[in-house]
Formats: sequence, C-alpha cells, structure tokens
Amino acid sequence: METLFNIVVFPGMFYVLAWTVLLFWFFRKFMAALHKRVGPSFNGPAGSYQTLFDLSKLLTKESITPDGVNPYLFSMMPLLAVIIATLPTAFIPWTPDVYVIPTQYGVLALVVLIGIEPFLLFLTGFGSNNKYSFLGGIRILTQMISMETAFFLAALSPALLFGTMSLGEIVEQSSWLSFLILFPGFVLYFIALLGLLEQPPFNIPDAEQEIVYGFYTEYSGTNYFLLKLAEFAEFMAVFAGAATLFLGAYKGIFFDGYIFFFLKMLLIAMLMMTIRASTPRITMKQMLNFSWSYLVPLSLLNMAWVLMAKHFILGVGL
Repeated sequence: METLFNIVVFPGMFYVLAWTVLLFWFFRKFMAALHKRVGPSFNGPAGSYQTLFDLSKLLTKESITPDGVNPYLFSMMPLLAVIIATLPTAFIPWTPDVYVIPTQYGVLALVVLIGIEPFLLFLTGFGSNNKYSFLGGIRILTQMISMETAFFLAALSPALLFGTMSLGEIVEQSSWLSFLILFPGFVLYFIALLGLLEQPPFNIPDAEQEIVYGFYTEYSGTNYFLLKLAEFAEFMAVFAGAATLFLGAYKGIFFDGYIFFFLKMLLIAMLMMTIRASTPRITMKQMLNFSWSYLVPLSLLNMAWVLMAKHFILGVGL
C-alpha cells in the first residue's frame, strides 16, 4: 500500500502534476515581476486558475499527427519522456521517511536518468520528419554531449567528498562545512543543468527566431502537454538533485522536514528564472567553446579541490 501511495501520490504522478501547475504559475508571476509586467491576475487568486485553464485547454485540443512522421517515435516519445523524467524522484530522499528506492548507487541513478532525457527529446525531433524539428533535435544532442560531462563531474563531487554514492548517506553527512567545500561544484552543477534543461542562455534547441520551435514544432494537444510535463518534471528532478547533493535536502535550521526541501528547490527555481529573464541566448559555437574550454576543465579542477579538502580540511585519508 505504501508503494502504491509513493507511485500515485508522493513523490509520484500527483506530486509531479501539482509541482508542474505550481511552478508554471510561479514562473509566470515571478518573470512578470522581473520584467515589470502584471502577469496573470484575473482568473482566481493572483491568476492561479489561469494555469489550470491552460492545461485543460491543451488536454482537450486535438493532437494532430502530420503525414510522413515516424508513427512509433512520434506517439511514444512524449509518454516515455514523462516516465523517464519522473523516475529520478524514486531515488531522492524527500524526508527521512519518504525514500522510495534506498540504493547505494543513488547518485549514479540520478545522473544517468537525468542524462537520458535530452536524448529522448532528440528522438522526438528525429521522428517528426520536419527539418526544423530535426535541427532542434541535433542541437539538443550536441548540447547534451557537451554539457553532461561537466554535469556528471559536478554531481559526483559530493560522492567523492563523502565516500558514498548513496543519496541518503550524503544528506546525513552534509553540513555547513561540506556546503562551503562543495559550493564550486554547486555552481558548476547549476550552470550545466541550465544547458541540460535548454534554459537561457542555453535555449539553443528551441530558438523560435531560427528553427520555429525546435523539436516541439510538430506537436500539439495532449502530446505537447506531455512534453511540457516532462520538461517541468525534469526541472523538479534536477532541482531536487541539487538540493540533495549540495544543500542538505530536508535538513533545516531548527528541525528537519520536507518544507525545507521545497524551499531549497524553489530558491533554485528563482535563480534559474532570474537568469532566464536577464540573459540573451548565445550561439551554438559560443556554447561549445564555453563548455569544453571552461566548464569541463573547471569541473576537473573542482574534483581536485574536493580531494584536497577531504584530506586537509576534513582530515580523511585518500
């Protein structure tokens, strides 16, 4: 019964849907404040019903399948993207008691499942049989290969510091001192996740001015809703991963609880939205140069720093 509750309610599909609705509404209001706009305000308190209306509109619109697409890839990829984007939540210790799959390889499971998602989005563009979708898919694949190296190295730095790949053990051993040691890794993780999530300044795969809407171009109705749901579920996975690996997850100041986990995820979301509202999109050449010339070398230096800090600051033998 507990397993069924975890799958359906928390941290399962109901939680993912609730997170998507909340973050989509918060995204609009926070971005409106940064841009000195009003944002949705008429339907419900602070325009909160507008998001529900938009989601219901997407679910009731017709899903059009263009001629010439790969019917299997085109129809299966949106659903598969949601499933893969949701799976990392099973490995994350949301509270001391809610830990669906307590494994010793939680860090590895987290980074692998997050890393698969961009490849599925590439397949959505590939199966659309549309030149704009295909170009968007190729850009995702290029960006994924260049960003995931730095992302993996940054995500592995807590495992290197604490000597374990168990997310639960990492949370239990985390402290203010470990946060300071891992802060460079957190910055690198955050920059790399912007690339994996195709967020500005790395929103190259869905550049409307250049390739219409990238891999999304041919999707509509329910299929489009599923792709956006997968996008926001991936937001949740990477934000929760950052909070778990670097910020102590559910650990608080005076007591521990999910509320601290949620606030940490929300702060990371606000940081991402601030960057989104204030930075222009860079070119593919600039992204590749930045990733391979700066981000990856800095990630390797961060691994060396963590090893030194583990030995000289924490006094743990290598």
